[in-house]
Order: sequence, then C-alpha cells, then structure tokens
Amino acid sequence: VMTFNLRRASVFDGPDAWKYRRGRAAEAIRAGNPDFVGTQEASCAMMRELAAMLPDFGWLGEGRRGGERDETNAILYRNDRWVPAEAGTFWLSGTPGRPGSRGWGALLPRICTWALFRSRQDPGMLFAVFNAHLDHVSRLARRLGAALAAERLLELRRRTGAPAALTGDFNAAPESEPLLLLTRPPYDLINVYEAYPGGPGAVGPTYHGFRGRGFGGPIDGIFATPDCAVEAVAVDRNKYGGRYPSDHF
Repeated sequence: VMTFNLRRASVFDGPDAWKYRRGRAAEAIRAGNPDFVGTQEASCAMMRELAAMLPDFGWLGEGRRGGERDETNAILYRNDRWVPAEAGTFWLSGTPGRPGSRGWGALLPRICTWALFRSRQDPGMLFAVFNAHLDHVSRLARRLGAALAAERLLELRRRTGAPAALTGDFNAAPESEPLLLLTRPPYDLINVYEAYPGGPGAVGPTYHGFRGRGFGGPIDGIFATPDCAVEAVAVDRNKYGGRYPSDHF
C-alpha cells in the first residue's frame, strides 16, 4: 500500500509542472510495486494521464466538488490482482453525502474516497482502502475528519470482515491529536510508522516543496486495522529522471 500526494497541476511549478513530471510519478509508482495507491490532489484528467502510463492499474474516485470538479482522492489499484466490489466518496463534514460540503472550519471541501476490493486469485480475500486529505488550516476539521474516516472504515470492516488501510495526506504529524486518536479506542488503528527504524520520530518530513528537504515530521502516512501485519515501511525520497515526481515524498 502506498500513499502519494501527486501535487495538483499548476503552471507556476515551472520545470516541475505536471506535464513534465507525470512520467516521473508513474515511474515512482512502478518502483514501489504497490497493489494500492491512495493519491491526493490530482484532477480526473491527471489520473487519466497517469493511468495511461500504468496499464496494470485501474483507478476510481471523484472530485471534491462532485463529479469531475476539483481535486480527487483517487485510488489506484492493480487491476490484474484486484476487482473493486464496492466504492464511494464521502465529504469530511457534517453532511458527508453532500458534494462540495465543508465542515468544522475547513478552508476547502475535504473528501475520503474508499473501495472494497476482492482478490482475482482468491475471491474470498477482501481488502479495503480509505484515502483522505485532511484540511491544512482547521485543527478541528483535521480531528473530526480523521474520526469520520476511521468510523466509516470500521463500519465497513464490521460488515464485511475485510482488513483495511487508511492512507492520506493528513496535514498533521504522527504525534498530533487527530492522528493519535486513530491509534486509540474505539479505532485502535496501527500507525505503520511504528515499523519504521527508530519509530515515527525518525521518519522526518514528507513534504519538501520540490526542494528535496523539508522540516518537521511526516504529514503523509498510512494506518491499518489490527488484523494487518505491518512488516516494513519506507519513504521514497528518490529523484526520477533527475527531478522529484512531486512536492511530497
């Protein structure tokens, strides 16, 4: 499982604009060899361009203002290994079913896209991915948005028995309140950075603004249900084609 903020397409990024780095992003995904990738910030047009370079992957998701409008939290999945059995998007607000809704002081509409996948090889094997992008301004929106995503994840797990991962750009460090709450009852999710050599405090920044260095802790991460075995975790800080594929590692 991978989480990857792709950075929206912006003409102000100059040599790091999407049209120049989409191939780098595809190469980074191939290098990670994931079954699932929770992406953030990409438009539907960006996802179609990326998927065209990744023929082994399908994708699903919608824009945060509904349909194809605005950024997505699209999920890429290996279509030779997995089939989506259920999928959807909800808004991180007091009205989760209303497209474009904002909640709890969030500057922008924030969404969580989710899917329940069935293994092609073993139809009895299920796995779920929830993929969120929390608000960068409101602390309350981060806390309540993370809780809503975790509640929906656990609801699906209780109904289907499927193990699950929550990927995302959380705009918060592992020791912050919204993310610490995810590791406590009633959620009891595993922060995969616990498997990082030295623990979460040793991970370092995951946002770097195309500079290759940042500050603070990781704001991108993955949480998993306790029935998942987290054997290893890594942050890909490599360049591809001499430049970074995104402003996040």
